[in-house]
Amino acid sequence: MNNYISRGGWFSFTLANGWTEYDDADDSTYAFWNEAEESWTGNFRITAFQWPNVTDPIVDKASEYITTEVLENTDAQKIILGEYDCAHYKKEFEQEGDHQVIYYWMTGKQNDIFICTFSIDKKQEAMPINARELTSVQNMIASIKII
Repeated sequence: MNNYISRGGWFSFTLANGWTEYDDADDSTYAFWNEAEESWTGNFRITAFQWPNVTDPIVDKASEYITTEVLENTDAQKIILGEYDCAHYKKEFEQEGDHQVIYYWMTGKQNDIFICTFSIDKKQEAMPINARELTSVQNMIASIKII
């Protein structure tokens, strides 16, 4: 396990063994994949945002966002990962004949929100490797710390 520190140094998390970052071309997104596996096992992304000008310690924009997601998205459930509440769900879709499953987690606190996704091919969903990778991804999300 490696401690990963974001560009700008405002959050960190524990990157699972074998996982490495790749360029997603979006300044607010951090993208990873497990290069230790023989074949592709999915992409993990963290898109991190900070609400500007939130100085009142009572205001918790992240909690409001998570609560709204759970109320408005019938597939979402509220869970706790690490230190923060989290909205979690999965969606299936088809793009150019390719069937995909994307798992979503929205987590954070106060003015810091992290929208995390893990994308796989639909045919991988029932495979044992997917269960292991989901555990790795959830452990990485659970380890997010705001610095």
